[in-house]
This record gives sequence, C-alpha cells and structure tokens, in this order.
Amino acid sequence: MKRFWSSVITLALLVFVSASAQAQMHEVTGRVTATNGQPLPGVLVAVVGQQTGARTNERGEFRLQVPAGDVTMVARAIGYKRGTQRISSGSSTADFSLERDVLELEGVIVTGQATSIERKNAATAVSVVSSDALSRVPAVSLENALQGKVIGASINMNNGAPGGGGQIQIRGASSLIGRIEPLIILDGVAISNAVRSNRMAVVTGSLNAGEENGTNRLADINPNDIESVEVLKSAAASAIYGSQATNGVVVITTKRGREGSPRFNFTQRVGTSQLIRSQGTRHFANLTTALGAIGANPEGIAAATAACTATSCPYFDYIGDLYGRKSPSFESVMSLSGGVNSTRYYASGSDKQEAGIGINTGARRQSLRANVDQNVGQKITVSLGSNLLRSFSQRGIGNNDNAFSSPLYGFAYTPAIIDLRAKDALGQYVLNPFAGGGTLKGSNPFQTFDLMQNNEDVYRLIFSGRANYAAYSGDKNSLTFSLQGGADRYSNENYIRAPQELQFQRAGTAQGGIFPGTVIQGNGTERLTNVSGSAVWAFTPSWVSATTSAGVQLQDRAYNDYNMIGRGLGPQQFVAAGAQNIQITDRQEKSRTQAAYGQEELLLFGERLYLSGAIRGERASLNGDPKKVYYYPRASASYRLVSPVPFVSELKLRTSFGVSGNQPGYGDRFLALQSNGIIGGLPAYGLPSTIGNPLIKPERLNEVEVGLDGGFLGDRVRLEATHYNRKLTDLLVRPQLAPSTGINATTINGGEMTTKGYEFGLTLVPIQRNDFSWTSRTTWYQSRADITSFPVGVQPFTTGTAAGGFGNAYGRLRFAPGHTVSTIWGNKIVNGSTVGNTPLADANPKYVMSFINDMSYGNLNFNFLVDYRRGGTISNMTLNLFDEGANTWDYDEPSPDPTKGATLGEYRYNNWANSANTAAYLVDGSFTKIREVNLSYQLPPNMVSRIRGAQNAKLSLSGRNLFIISGYNGFDPEVNNGGNFISRFIDLAPFPPSRSFWLSLDLGF
Repeated sequence: MKRFWSSVITLALLVFVSASAQAQMHEVTGRVTATNGQPLPGVLVAVVGQQTGARTNERGEFRLQVPAGDVTMVARAIGYKRGTQRISSGSSTADFSLERDVLELEGVIVTGQATSIERKNAATAVSVVSSDALSRVPAVSLENALQGKVIGASINMNNGAPGGGGQIQIRGASSLIGRIEPLIILDGVAISNAVRSNRMAVVTGSLNAGEENGTNRLADINPNDIESVEVLKSAAASAIYGSQATNGVVVITTKRGREGSPRFNFTQRVGTSQLIRSQGTRHFANLTTALGAIGANPEGIAAATAACTATSCPYFDYIGDLYGRKSPSFESVMSLSGGVNSTRYYASGSDKQEAGIGINTGARRQSLRANVDQNVGQKITVSLGSNLLRSFSQRGIGNNDNAFSSPLYGFAYTPAIIDLRAKDALGQYVLNPFAGGGTLKGSNPFQTFDLMQNNEDVYRLIFSGRANYAAYSGDKNSLTFSLQGGADRYSNENYIRAPQELQFQRAGTAQGGIFPGTVIQGNGTERLTNVSGSAVWAFTPSWVSATTSAGVQLQDRAYNDYNMIGRGLGPQQFVAAGAQNIQITDRQEKSRTQAAYGQEELLLFGERLYLSGAIRGERASLNGDPKKVYYYPRASASYRLVSPVPFVSELKLRTSFGVSGNQPGYGDRFLALQSNGIIGGLPAYGLPSTIGNPLIKPERLNEVEVGLDGGFLGDRVRLEATHYNRKLTDLLVRPQLAPSTGINATTINGGEMTTKGYEFGLTLVPIQRNDFSWTSRTTWYQSRADITSFPVGVQPFTTGTAAGGFGNAYGRLRFAPGHTVSTIWGNKIVNGSTVGNTPLADANPKYVMSFINDMSYGNLNFNFLVDYRRGGTISNMTLNLFDEGANTWDYDEPSPDPTKGATLGEYRYNNWANSANTAAYLVDGSFTKIREVNLSYQLPPNMVSRIRGAQNAKLSLSGRNLFIISGYNGFDPEVNNGGNFISRFIDLAPFPPSRSFWLSLDLGF
C-alpha cells in the first residue's frame, strides 16, 4: 500500500517538474469545410504527434499554437476522412476540405488508459458503434440497441419484461463459474452492471435469483447521450484493464459540447408494443376432451362440466388477454450544447415511459446529464461529467416457479374454458380450479398481475472528471500528464406485495401455508470509485512517432444489501413490520484493486507499421494473497500495404498477443466460522457448509489473434477477417469433497479450457452519388469453447443453478474435460435402460450473421437490420409443460407415430418417456429476426421555416423486433430462464417478448 501511494505522489510531482525552456510557438488559423463547402464545427485540428489541439467553431474556423519550424497538421471529425497538411515555418494559415467517411475508417480507438490510435492502424479487432446506429430505433436498453451491431458478441435479452434485462457475451465462454460479464467503462469510469435479487423466490417458490426476472444496471444508461460504444474483444486490447478484462471491455463515450453558438435539440417519440407470437392454448372440442386433460381433480371436473357440453367448450385467449396490452409509450429527449472561447458544454434530459404488454406492467427511465470541458490557459484542459438517473419498473412475474404463479407456467395446466378475468358480486376474482390440481394449488394470473406489486426503483449518480496538463510541447517532443477519476453509485429499492387475497398466497397453499400474504422491502446500494494518473510522452521525429505512457490506478467497490421479508399479513397491510413471520437478510462486500502500467507505441514507415507493447501489474483484495502482484503483458503489430495492386486500396496485416484475468468472487478466499447459536448457555461456532480458499487467484487468459483488413475498389468494398485462439488457465472450479468433512463446497484454481473462433465482416458501398447512396454490411462469426483438463480431485460438475438446467430430465450443463462448455447432458434410453449424464446436444450456435443496410435518397433515409442464428439447441421446457398439461396450442395435430400417441402433443410427451428421453424436448434454436427497420424524412427548409426558431426537422417511423422467422415451437428461442449465464438454452415460462413501433419528430434549433 505504501509503495502504491508513493507511486501516486511521484507521478503527481512530475506534473510540476517539466522543462522550463519552451519551444518558440506561432499561431496558425484556418477553416475546415466539407467537400460541398459547408463549414464543419467541432473538428479537431492538431499537430501530428501532439496530444492536444483546437476545435473548429460553428463557422469551421480554428486557431492553434504550433511549434516553430515545419510541422504537419491533421484535421479529424467523426464521419469524415482525416485531412493533413504540411505547414512551413513561415505559414500562418491552413484550410482543410474533408470527405465523408462512409466506411468509418478514420475513427480513433482506445489503446491505453490515456492513449488512442487511428482505427486504420489498429492491431486488434475492435468494434465501434456510432450514436446514429444506437438511437435511430428506440430500444428498451443499451444492450437491446447493440444487438446485431458488434461482430463476435452475443447480445441477448432475457425476456420481454419492460425495462430491459440482457446479456453481453464477447467471444464465447471465458469462465465456468466466474464472472462472465464484460467490464463497462463510461467516460473513463468503471460502472456497475449488476443484477440484484429482490427475493421474489420467497413469493413464487422459484429456485434462484436468475429466475426473478431482474434487470441489469446497464439498462439505466440513456442511449441518446452516447457518442460511441467501443467493444474491446481481444486480450491484447482489453489487457489494459488487467484481471477485470477476460470477458472483454465495453467503452462508452458520451456526447460533449463543441465550440459555437448554443444548439438545442428536441425529440418526441410515441410508440406502442405488442406480443410477437401469440400461439394461444389448446381448443377443447367438448367436455370429454377437457376432462381428459383435467384428470382426477374434483374442482376442475366441476368447473369443466359447468362450462362445456357434449359437443363444445368455450375458449378464452388467456395469453392474448394477459399480454395483449397496447397502451402508448412515450419518450421525450432534449439537449443543449455549444461552446464559447475555452468553454464547451453539453446538457441533456430525457424521460421515457414504456408501457408493458402485460397488465399492470411498465417501466420509466429518466436521465439528466451535464458535461463541461474547460481550457485553462494553453496547457490545462479539464473535463467534467455527471449523470443523474432514475429507473422504475413493474415487471410482473415470469420464468419458473413452484406455485403455478408464473402465468405461462400456470396456463400450461389450465384449460382455457372459463373466464379467469371474471369477478363475483364482491369484486373478487374467480379462482383457477385447474392448475396444480385444485384451487389450493394454482393461481389466477389475471388476479396476480392486477393485485400484486413488484416494483423496482433505482436512483443512480455517475460522475467523471479528467484533467490534462500539457507540460511540454516542442517540435519533436511533448509531455502530457493526466489525472482521471470518478464514481458510480446507485440505490436499488425493491418492494413486493403479494396480498393474502391472491390465490397462491392464501392460507393452506404451498406458498401461503400458515403465513398467508407476503411483503418484501429491501434496498441494495453499490459504489464504485476509481482514480488513475498517467503520463504520456510523444516523440515525433520525421522517421517515427513514438508514444510512451505509464500510470497508476486505484479502484474501490462497496456493496450493501438488505431485505425485510414479512409473511402472514393482515387485511390492507402494506409493510413487513407487524407480519406474523419476519426474516431479515443482509450482505456487505468491499474490495480494492491497485495497478500500475507501462506502455510503448511506435508508428513507423510513413504510418504503415504499428508496434505496441505494454504490461500491467495488479493486486486485488479478492485474491487469496491481496499483496501479491499479478502481471498482464500484451504486444501487437500491424502493417499496412497501401495500393499494393490495382483495385486494392489497402491491405493491413495484424497480429496480437495478450494476457488478461478474471478475479475470484467475493468471499472465495475467506476462512470464517459460522454461528451455531447458543449451546449450553455459550455461543457456538462451526465450519460453514461453503469454505473459502486462501490460495485463490485470478483466472488467466492468454490469447493470440491474427487478422486481415482490406479496402478494395477505392474503398467501396471493405473486408475484415479475424481468427483468435484463447487459452484459459487457473480456472475457478469446484472439487469433490468428502462428506465426512462437513463442508459441501469450496473453490480452487485449476484446469484449462480453450476458445477458438472466427469473425468476418464485409462492407459494400454499391452506390454513392449525390442524390442516392447505399451502404451494406454483413457480419459472420462462430466460437467454440472446449474444456481440456481439470486438476486432480475435480470431477465433472454442474452449476447447481436453474440457469444451468433442471437435471438430466430436461437437459443441463455439466462441465467435463473433452467436451464443450455448452454441451447439454441428459437422459438417454440405451438397450431399454435409462442412462443419465449423457452428452446429447450443444447450446452454442454453429454461427451467427447480421445484415445491415442503409439507403439514402434525397431527404429520405431507410435502414434495416436482420439477425440470423444457425443452430444452438434449446431445452423447450415451456412446450414440455403445456404437453404435460395436455394444453398445447398444437396438441391435437396429427401424430407422426400413432403407436406413441394419438395426437402430436401426446406423442411428444410420451416420446419423452417420463424424462427417460431428454432429447424429445431439445430442439433447434435457429432463427431469423428483423431487429430494426427505420424510415426517416428530413423536412425541406420551406417546411422547417414554419416552426419558429427551428433550423432542421426530421420525421421517423421505426420498428424493433418486427418478425421472427423460425421453426421453433415457442415464443422466442433467445429467452433464457436463468438470466445471464455462460450458455443460454432454457426456455421455461418466460415473460413473452414483444415488437414495438415508434413515430418520432426531431427538431434542431
């Protein structure tokens, strides 16, 4: 610790110890325009090799102090190809004309804590998503907006509940039981993407937190504030973040102000959502068929006898009625930006109200942001940013449970022959007599969604700050110091009220028992703070551009969570206090990570050869030895062949090697006793069932990446191809322990796995004219993760969570050497006997593709995004439930084998053979999805002039998730019962996904 702070103090002192003799400077002025002569505001103009520069005002004008002598100046702007000019010592003016960068080749990507490089020289595969691509079609969350736009990243929504809730997995599996989410960096600040348990399992009887329909915190972030999202996929790119980078890094940069007069933008959107697939349930022909499905259930028999006749039964569309809500959704977005002299600012506010398709469900996201950039003299630049967020959601119930309280779970066993929306003379809902075998065993989902409260209310503050000090700027050298820090803190308040009037909460039911009715009140707070200091020396003689950087970093995390659970409620009781049975759960976590790094980057041979090497040393309190330093090196190189042959604009060869890590979980290292209460009048202590490991250390990833990027036909065709080979060692695994120890579980390091994959991208500009342009992009990727070995004492093991499957009967993940991480294991009939733990299928897709097209004609713009997934097995447990309840939408279709069942539904269930043949419900999860469609029209000036003060206006009509083309017999093959997990394949009574339509008006003043 002392050594760390001494490093910080030493770096801080360097800020004040810089060369006193400054090179003589002179001023250069100029103007930057587009090829059509329009001025370009906000363009960065700088001397090549310098870390600072000047930005153009609204008229495209700039002023910049440059070293004496001949220098090369460069002008860069997002969406335009860079322009360069050689300025002689006697020249004081420089004008630039920039060409549109249709293929986005001139972007800048992150290479270090305080450094970046132009994309054309990048030695690793990095995906960048622009602001326009994120915001043109409204999305429930940032993950939703990123789907299909990041090659090599599997991005999925867990279900259709309002408010979001999704998973980003970069380059396949990277751990078995460790953290699987990428690190999220927002304006230089590491932010939380946690999913907090609200203890819904107490109410519904679900098995774990993954089934509670939770929302991860990335859903709080407002996509309208984002300038770009950069995804660091390779270890060579992400190693700058050490033991938090095995799963990749998502770097989010928010919008900032530009010099010029104030610009005010306002966007108003109105939309609606609807169920994508509504397959309904079985239509019963008569009383006889209904009784056949009901079985030995006296209450159900009586209800069916009263509803049906010998020739007919009524039908009620339970799924369509419960999830058929089409109330309007609204979003209002406003922003103000500009800059005067040395001050630039950006401020925004937004309010989005999302109406859920389920009764009494919805979400609301509100955001206030302020970013300020201030130049203090010629040497100091200070950038500050703050974001206040509020996310409120009512997500209902979904996924698995053990009380038939989840709607689709209950509907599977409920013949749709009575109106569950009906109420008696006292206003009480009718009870469901079918599901579970009677009114004491089931639930009425319409009553549940109407009367039950499941609220999540999150307040969040994210703050970031950065100060740059240009200590020295000469003809061939510059020295810059930077100090960056920030914090992310949120408070997540949950409130669940399941009154005793609910059918499944009444006295005598499985969940109500002797304590009918439940209230859960809780709050979770998390705080992440981080600060880093760095120094960057740029050396730019004529033959090389060398950038040397070094720095230190400190990150702290604190988490505090509690819940008060009250069971046994009185009439009109709304709080846990006063309940007959009260439980309290709480948890606290604290951790610290300290690091230092050094990096060298070289750009040679006319910016054709790029070489980079770096190393990061890190220690963390989560490790068994919190004082031990682990090192994460990386190296990369790229070489550009400019116009090597006719029709080839450029070929770039690149290769990289990097090492990153994955920290152990909180508590994996602790050796602590547990309280066993009072025995003989004295406090008693003993070993806990799960014990820590004082030798635990981070998982380690070694990755080699090779790639080729090429431009053809004047950059009208762009190709990118990447192959990666990852080797993960020191895996976190669970050994088999002797029962005599009294310890059920511990975590150790050992074993290896490999992940290999390919990524291809092809971008075409078939047409590029003044009045019409068309850009098309196709991506393809595949990835495979294999477990190669386990250490002695570690046998094949399962996850023990619902996300990993429900045992051999339905298929589950089971980690074993010689098999893929995503292998699905289950029962198989061999020679008339049931054999368990048999590898049956693989949840990993064979490959994934996306097709993005953007067309512009005059003032019209049309774009769409299509996703295609080939393969990937799904355990369709929802279908199994409905078949078991003889209530499937296609139950009465002809049987392919009448000897196994008279109808299709009966055949499927009998083929399952009472769980002996797991493969009966393991099905292909291939699909084609129309992710996004957008049509916009830029209003002509004569129409815009009718709006007082407006300078531009645009109308847009857009849709998201419009269609699913798939042979999958269910709602959506993308959903996952257990939430975020290493491999997704469980479809079990999800909240059904929806499609949305939006009409938008954008005004600029």
